[in-house]
Amino acid sequence: MSLDRIRQAIIAEATAEAQQIEADARRRHEQALESARQALRDEFAGRLARAKEDAEQESYRQVMRRRAEHNLSLLKQRNAILDDLFGQAARRLADLPDEEYHAVMQAWMKKLPDETGGEVLCNERDVKRLAPLVSKLNESRLPEVRLKIGRHPEPILGGVLFRAEKFELVLTIEARLAQAREALAPEVSATIFSGEVSL
Repeated sequence: MSLDRIRQAIIAEATAEAQQIEADARRRHEQALESARQALRDEFAGRLARAKEDAEQESYRQVMRRRAEHNLSLLKQRNAILDDLFGQAARRLADLPDEEYHAVMQAWMKKLPDETGGEVLCNERDVKRLAPLVSKLNESRLPEVRLKIGRHPEPILGGVLFRAEKFELVLTIEARLAQAREALAPEVSATIFSGEVSL
């Protein structure tokens, strides 16, 4: 084989090898680029998903906070309405004509123990209104357990506070209607707020 042919064969082999090396380098370069692109796409997708999740959670928190504020406001309004209703009932009860008022107070004062004496404390107006009722109750009591009527130390709308030596029995209009409000509030609320929509 001539020297010229050997040289051409070597050059051809070197060229082919160089082309192969270049092709391999380009393939590795493209693979590295694609891998980097995919890593960036994955990173972007992950960040986007986290941002969406954070935004949804923040939106949910805001909705829950606003719902809680709305429901609290609604509850305050309902309680104000109930307070007003029971306040009106208390004032009407206190302003009953004497005969009807005596009947109510007599029913309440049946809770007073017959064997225990004490003070029946009421507001200034009721000292006069209830004196005949207390006298009537005293007719069936022994002298040592008779009731004494007096003025309540604090302003009350009506009713009485029975104060014995060892205990007190609160029969004021305020206390009785507070008990009634607590017991009846769900039923009254269901009746007067039945059409109301809550969040």
